[in-house]
Amino acid sequence: MLQYLIKITDNTFIPVIMIALLSAVIAKSNSFHHKKIISVGFLLGFIAALIYAILKRNTGFAVREFYDLGVIIPWVIIALPLLVCIWMQKSWHKTLIKVLSIMLFVLASGLITAQCLPNLMLYPFEFAVGMESIFNNEYLFKWVGYGFALLVCVLIGLFTYRLCGRLSSRLVTIVTTLSIIIFTIQNGINIMQILIVRRFIASQKWMMELVIFILGHVNFFTFIFMAILLILAIMLYIKSKTTSLVGSNPAQTRKLKSQLLRDRRTSLFLVAGVAITAYTVTRARYIFEKGVELTPAEPIAANADNLIVIPLDNINDGNLHRYGYQATDGTLVRFIVIKKSENAYGVGFDACDICGASGYYQRGNQVVCILCDVVMNIATIGFAGGCNPVPLKYEIIDGNMVIRPAHLEAEKGRFK
Repeated sequence: MLQYLIKITDNTFIPVIMIALLSAVIAKSNSFHHKKIISVGFLLGFIAALIYAILKRNTGFAVREFYDLGVIIPWVIIALPLLVCIWMQKSWHKTLIKVLSIMLFVLASGLITAQCLPNLMLYPFEFAVGMESIFNNEYLFKWVGYGFALLVCVLIGLFTYRLCGRLSSRLVTIVTTLSIIIFTIQNGINIMQILIVRRFIASQKWMMELVIFILGHVNFFTFIFMAILLILAIMLYIKSKTTSLVGSNPAQTRKLKSQLLRDRRTSLFLVAGVAITAYTVTRARYIFEKGVELTPAEPIAANADNLIVIPLDNINDGNLHRYGYQATDGTLVRFIVIKKSENAYGVGFDACDICGASGYYQRGNQVVCILCDVVMNIATIGFAGGCNPVPLKYEIIDGNMVIRPAHLEAEKGRFK
């Protein structure tokens, strides 16, 4: 339950806020039909996400990194024009600017939707992994965590939109601008991470430090958006408390009083949603991950022929095996081995290009990165890319797995 409560919150919280803010900006301008624009954008994003999810589920053609690049790069490209359009609201009555603005808002909402929906579509297919039957409490609890987190995120988006409707247009424009900038920075870091992993660019020290910082502080951008929502909620609550209950007649006074009461409720509901989100990404994540520890690496050394020999009988159980080789400078170089199929093994260093030497552990029938909680496709262990372990060359000779120490020595810098 906690696993998918956390995953859905991580995946959905920021996108729903972005959609809500864009909708609020459009609605406050009174120049466009905001519901149609957001609906068209959502539909386009849904179609793109559905196509990817189908291909990912049924073929080996879809690669998530390439899909993400296809979604994130266009966002980074349109971010500046989108900001210009938001600050040129007074010119939206002009035909050309109006058409361009509509296209940008549709594209923006579509890209945000396309970025977050694939995981929402694919997660339910993971629920039954490792289960003999779906008729058990664990399967039900996964659906509960999935549904509850999704409901909370959607309600946060709705209350954010309602809250923005009660604040000044200029304030909403400023907050939306700030959110777009932050969201673009987040996506820029994601692009850099993918390009480094896929070796499209040479990684610089500052790039790796930035990526590792973000991976080590997975809630960084979530906390920023939570702070933004809390500030807006407090501002609306204070406004509802300080507004004078003066109307031209008793009916208007009652109407104003009712509106201010709704404003306070909106603020409180939004604070409650942020509190649930904060609990999910902190305490719930801690509870879920606190028991995760790397099993000690089994010491292993080269034999008289300067070869590391592991009998296949020791690793044919389908479980993850971790070994530690002491390099010539004393560094403990860890590597993992797992049987993938009848004649294939996944062999790699207990480290990757993204998360460093944080290591991997086995959770049920899954191999998971301990730092970023990414689940490995066991069939891809031994291949470069993504958060996969850095591949390690090996040979199968006379019923033994043979690894040459030189290959371990070459990567010892990863474990210093």
